[in-house]
Amino acid sequence: MCICHSPEITILFVLFYHSDLSDTLGKGPQFLKNYLDGGTTWNDNYEDNNLYVLSKDASVIASVYDADVKTSVFSAPDGGTSSTYPRYFSNFYKGDHECRLGVIECCYTASRLVSQPFQGNADICAFDLKEAAKSNHIKAMSMTLYDTNVEDQAFCSGFAYEEDSFGDSVKYNTLFHMAMKTNLYDKGLVKNIPGAPLCGCVEQMPIVDNASCVKAVEGYTIDSNGNVGVNISWTDCGNLATYYNSLDRSDTEKYFVNSKIVENGTCDTAAASFMNDRMFVSS
Repeated sequence: MCICHSPEITILFVLFYHSDLSDTLGKGPQFLKNYLDGGTTWNDNYEDNNLYVLSKDASVIASVYDADVKTSVFSAPDGGTSSTYPRYFSNFYKGDHECRLGVIECCYTASRLVSQPFQGNADICAFDLKEAAKSNHIKAMSMTLYDTNVEDQAFCSGFAYEEDSFGDSVKYNTLFHMAMKTNLYDKGLVKNIPGAPLCGCVEQMPIVDNASCVKAVEGYTIDSNGNVGVNISWTDCGNLATYYNSLDRSDTEKYFVNSKIVENGTCDTAAASFMNDRMFVSS
């Protein structure tokens, strides 16, 4: 529920949820979960001439985007899984809480469009694989240090929000806008960082030295009958970690986010610190 004030009127209305995120694509919860982990035909097929044309294979993305993403509020993905598989969409949970730090991030390592060669924006530093055990299915303690050569870069982007804010309420709309429409449908970005989900809470993602940022812009409509609707738009907000530092978040939360998205060019230092924290010495 949102109460909006102006000098002339006070509007009281409810943001009705259109549907949960997994229902928007019409492909079922397993497909969406696998896509977010990095393993569907959307992630694996490569467009070459008339083969696996992305605009045809994933045409539902454009349809949903045009019809609903800006004007309806999507709820958390579930698809009826909760009764049998609580928190099936593990990408968006830390314990029983949705993304405790209030950051959702996606990282890609390839383009499925031959016409658009992949260009990364971030070095990949290190990763504690157990943080994403329900995506990589590795239960034992395990970790990875990544080679930070230019050709091994990832493209990472994400968004952050304060608790109980407009950005929090529409976070799954923002995920659709960022991950499915902008990064996949428009740019053809695919392939997760090995061992990590394609998209998830920043806690479940590798340490990287950059991530671009997108922010939901609050907006509403009102028709001649007084019915109020949501009107979401998005804007660039620079570097994700820098933007997070501007939010009303605790120093502890900011510390953890800045340990996951480190300063550009500091991967070696971050990886060494990561190993030392686990009683290993990197060489």
